[in-house]
This record gives sequence, C-alpha cells and structure tokens, in this order.
Amino acid sequence: MTVNEYGQNAWQPYARQDTFIPDQLIAGNLQLVTKTVVIGAGHVYKRGTVLGRASLKSAIASAATGTGNGTIGKLSVGSAAETGVYTLKATAADKFTLTDPTGDAAGTVTVGEPFSGNQLNLTITAGATAFVAGDSFTVTVSAASNEYTLSVRTAVDGTQTPTAILVDDVDTTEGAVSAGVYLMGGFNQNRITFDDSWTVEDLADALRDKSIFLQDSITGPGV
Repeated sequence: MTVNEYGQNAWQPYARQDTFIPDQLIAGNLQLVTKTVVIGAGHVYKRGTVLGRASLKSAIASAATGTGNGTIGKLSVGSAAETGVYTLKATAADKFTLTDPTGDAAGTVTVGEPFSGNQLNLTITAGATAFVAGDSFTVTVSAASNEYTLSVRTAVDGTQTPTAILVDDVDTTEGAVSAGVYLMGGFNQNRITFDDSWTVEDLADALRDKSIFLQDSITGPGV
C-alpha cells in the first residue's frame, strides 16, 4: 500500500494544502493482518476485491478427437487425482474408458451420465455426430498454483472459497504479480468488489471463519 507522508511545509512564498479523502474500505478497529501473495495473470483488480486461493488441482479437457463431436462438461478434480494427462477412449458410441496418467484404468464413463470417481468427475455429452469406437479426449490435471484470483462461487480450483481482500489496485495483464492482501480485519461491505456469483450476506458468512468481517454503515478510519 502506498503511503504519502506530508510534514511541515518548507518555507516558500506560497502555501499548499492537501486534503486526504479515505475510501472507507476499512471498518471498525479490528487488527489488520496482511500478507504478500501472488495474484494470477490476466486480470485487473481494484483495491477491496474479494479473492480466493487456487489451492486445488485443476483440470482442462481437450476437444474430441475422431468422428463424434460431443463435449466434456461438469469437469472437476477428485481427491486422488494425479498430475498429468488422463485419456478417455471410446469403446462404443456411448461408452468411454478412462485411463490415468500412469496408464491404469480409472473407470468407465457412460455418455450422458455423470461420472464420479476419486480422480475425476465429469459428464460426456453427445453431439450432433455420434461417437464411434476409437474416439478420444484428453484431460490434463495441473498442480495447484496457489495464486490468488477473484473468488467465484462456482469455481473448482479452490478460489470458490473467499480468503482475502486485496490491499491495492493490481494489473496482471502482463503476468502474475506479487501484491498485498488483508487476511484479517473489519471491512465496509459497501466498498468491497466481488463476483456476481456471491451475495454480500453469503460472503459475510464465508469470510467470518477467516477472521474477515464485513460490516455496514461504519465509517472507516481511512486506512
């Protein structure tokens, strides 16, 4: 956080006055705890943005290879997921065999039905052109980045859990950067920035366990 220091005016044949107008993000007198973290690339965030940490492994599915043009949706990582590339290979128009990065079988996926396993959760949806035996997908599982980004309630990489509030404006369009976040404190709920997947009430409940308290109609001390 940038701090401007103003002391006695140096003698000069004119006077200057500066007025400080606080943004009132901070509310109440609760101890503030901050930490320097890495903010994920590709974003512009304002001071007061509610962030989550990418603490879980993430998965990205490829487009189908072969004849059929169906898709993979509702993809998430299970507790035993391994880092690397999983393969889904069709044995029939409505059946796929899931193989883990080491080449071991990890289950059979039926097209149109949710698949839940201890490594991956997903649904294969048929397209206009039916699958045939030999069609395939790949799913790449990456290790947790532990970077902080906007907390979105529907995320599956850990950022769905709000854990921090951004101290200063941050621009990561050129790449990830280090920045300060508040890990504890009282904050004016009318001055925070958050994703539309959240309501203020639900955010207040979720952040309370993190010792971050949202308050209404309390004038901040100008921090």
